[in-house]
Amino acid sequence: MFDKSFYDLTFGVDPGGARKDAHFISATLDEVKEDLASELAEEINLYLMCWYGARLSLDVYQQGELAESIDLHPFITISIQGYPDITFAGPGEPIGYDFEADEGEEGDDEADGEEEENEADSLSERMFAGELGDKVTVSVDWARTHVPPLTGEVVGPDDTVQLAPRSGFRHLASYGFSDFEM
Repeated sequence: MFDKSFYDLTFGVDPGGARKDAHFISATLDEVKEDLASELAEEINLYLMCWYGARLSLDVYQQGELAESIDLHPFITISIQGYPDITFAGPGEPIGYDFEADEGEEGDDEADGEEEENEADSLSERMFAGELGDKVTVSVDWARTHVPPLTGEVVGPDDTVQLAPRSGFRHLASYGFSDFEM
């Protein structure tokens, strides 16, 4: 049961101000692409990547063993009308936009009301609130990812898999979506 090959698309934020530990177990790269497109269509997830340094990886399991973990950050581009493109060097390393400066610096001499108004207009706040709509597009350069094909018997819709331990916990996940923060 646990010796099948599969892909695990992982999107997570360590406990703190936000939490997420989503896993998408699939048998094909096309499924991975669909699942990632769905996750990146939600602006809150873009916020988690840009502000919280969310983990985003594709783990490749060959016959039940973790064979490779691919950080997907360097392959993602977030384009928002009126802003420079945002790319990533890795988790918590957005390039092209300074999200810390976006939130304003402490000790500004602005009146409280003006500071709150400026914060509400910040890109990160607009992402968090889901206000960007059709002004945002996200692309993934799959041609550069070099995802290995699965070998041996591949997981199917009725299967459960065992994931490599993270933070001391070993999880079982069913084919499709699992969220370990629920």
